[in-house]
Amino acid sequence: MRAVKFFDQRPRKDPKALFGREREVSRVVRAFEANSWVAILGPRMAGKTSLAIASSYMFSERNGYNVVFVDLRNSTTSRQATERILSRLPEFIINKVTKYLSGVTLGAGGLSGSIRLRRNASASLALEDALFELDRTILILDEIQNIVQGVVPFMRALATAFNENDSLLVVFTGSYAGVLRKLFETSPSDEPYGRPPVQITVSPWPEFTALDFLRTGLKECGVKYNDNELGMALWKLGTLPGWLNLYGLRRCLGDSHDEALSSVFSMGIRDARRELENFLVGRTRRFALPLKCSPMVQLGESC
Repeated sequence: MRAVKFFDQRPRKDPKALFGREREVSRVVRAFEANSWVAILGPRMAGKTSLAIASSYMFSERNGYNVVFVDLRNSTTSRQATERILSRLPEFIINKVTKYLSGVTLGAGGLSGSIRLRRNASASLALEDALFELDRTILILDEIQNIVQGVVPFMRALATAFNENDSLLVVFTGSYAGVLRKLFETSPSDEPYGRPPVQITVSPWPEFTALDFLRTGLKECGVKYNDNELGMALWKLGTLPGWLNLYGLRRCLGDSHDEALSSVFSMGIRDARRELENFLVGRTRRFALPLKCSPMVQLGESC
């Protein structure tokens, strides 16, 4: 059990479990100390969520902050995102914004995760008012790049709350394609916030860190391996932590090297196609077609 837990699929909360991320953790914590809001950017499976959570808990333990994590992967509009954020806030906060709400589902000890705004209620004002009431809180907005409708008013509401509430810290995570396009490629006249977030990029591991990660985990779960297998895994999967974690988990659960590598590689190809499709949203056909027709992608459009 202990061995398989090494390759836990959930985000890490302990900075010590983030192999090779000491510099990034330090940068996030220093940004918090400077009262900056933070955008953690990088490719999928780079460990952005783990970095955000682990860094936030490190800062919170030192400074007495609460951490609120909001998974926005299924939120495509600012209204859905606002409802999702509100559903993660304490009950006493929700009681102060009831004029905006049409439905609230409570569970034991607080909210169970179901909030609905009134039809004509302003999502931006509801978000501003709720976040203004938070005390010493880090708000983690994960996978923010999936919001495609109402991005500017959503960001302005966050900026207003951030500027007016001195004890509120905000950290975003998202992929290069989505976040950079929506948050950092706006023209000055469309700037959705006064100050841009501090950008921290999460890159793939160096090869020696990736090898150390796999060797440590496979040794703990008693899996026999050789350096050729690990070299092949890195050659095909790269050194992004998420894919290597999946490979290690499958090996620990009984897959052979070939089975684990084939399975994870196939998942990676599908994921890369989805990421590219998201990146191409709104791009001109002249720009998009060469990428869609490349041998590595082949999204199906006539070339």
